[in-house]
Amino acid sequence: MRWIFHIVRTEELGWGRDGRYAPPSLAAEGFIHASYRDRVGESARLYFPEGASLRVLAIDPRRLDVPIEIAETPRGPMPHVRGPIPVDAVRVLEPEAVENHPDGVTGTRIALVAFEGMTLLDLVGPLDALSRIETMGIDVTTSCEVVALTRGDDRASVWAACGAAFSVARYRPALDAFDVLVVPGGIGTRALEHDAEAIAWIDSFPRNRITASVCTGSLLLGAAGRLAGRRATTHRTAMGELARFGATAIAERIVDDGQLVTAGGVTAGIELGLHLVRRLAGDGAWKQISTQMEVFGASVD
Repeated sequence: MRWIFHIVRTEELGWGRDGRYAPPSLAAEGFIHASYRDRVGESARLYFPEGASLRVLAIDPRRLDVPIEIAETPRGPMPHVRGPIPVDAVRVLEPEAVENHPDGVTGTRIALVAFEGMTLLDLVGPLDALSRIETMGIDVTTSCEVVALTRGDDRASVWAACGAAFSVARYRPALDAFDVLVVPGGIGTRALEHDAEAIAWIDSFPRNRITASVCTGSLLLGAAGRLAGRRATTHRTAMGELARFGATAIAERIVDDGQLVTAGGVTAGIELGLHLVRRLAGDGAWKQISTQMEVFGASVD
């Protein structure tokens, strides 16, 4: 995953009332012209007069809830952003600062939600895959944190069974500090669907960022209004419930609908974790991690 960049005249830079950037080219052509870091200087020379006062928007693709199309152009593949850009996806740079800006996206902060009555594998499956981005040295600045949606009597234990207990350090922290949110499923989702405070906390996660679920975790996203008009999946026994949240139910292991990614029942959590690894860190990371995890079908070089 790479940062993308858009050049704009200083006097034309502004945000709409909805907190999004939408230049005239979006209405005229249906997309916003962008480029990669090493082509920004060339684009400035080609399309802007010498001496023009310019700013460069560095756009974080993890926070784009509109499609990015990689188009073939006379200058090679270039990203086209097909929709207005949320303000929190942007860093505004002076043109001379671009060369020192990272090219690859790093430092992804991933929150995984734990709660009483969750299915433990729904949490541990994606956690194991995603945490390997850091522990296998692919990007040591990426981090995973398990955060608590519910808490037990000791304010730390959120899951217990078979003589074991699962404890979490933080209870309902501010979710806008994270780039990715993963919600597991389990029998506990049935009561939490109707817990207004719990659902409001989930819904506090910015809607333009990557939100994912395993199994009936999708029902909590539905209760938060995240499934309306979207394609989604869940455990096979709960597929019929997706419609009441306005979703189109898709009977697949992983359904990727842009910034919403849902997975089927229980064991699909590992597949979800690897799917997110691929989105966040690329094919090479996916191959390296899936091979180390001995996922069936992963090639070993």
